[in-house]
Amino acid sequence: MSAAPIVEPCVCSDVFVTGAAPLTFMGDNLRLTLFVSQRSYDGSPENAVVTKLVGSRSDMLKIAEVIVRGCYTIPGKAERIGERIFLEILEAPAERH
Repeated sequence: MSAAPIVEPCVCSDVFVTGAAPLTFMGDNLRLTLFVSQRSYDGSPENAVVTKLVGSRSDMLKIAEVIVRGCYTIPGKAERIGERIFLEILEAPAERH
């Protein structure tokens, strides 16, 4: 993604998530709201928001590509997935997303 080194000037805690809400479009940016499924005080299921990521459409697609590629451990399969899916998405008109 970037050739610049990653630094952590302050501690950033890991955030565990179990799902994502629908994307919110904000002009040229979009917001991805991530949640964890849990039980409320009365025992009913609920989804508690744990983080919101905001970025440009292009940056969010690059992040999604890294996640999908990283989830495949079979050599060569991630490259085919990336070429077939993400290149098509990146080249597609913005209205399609």
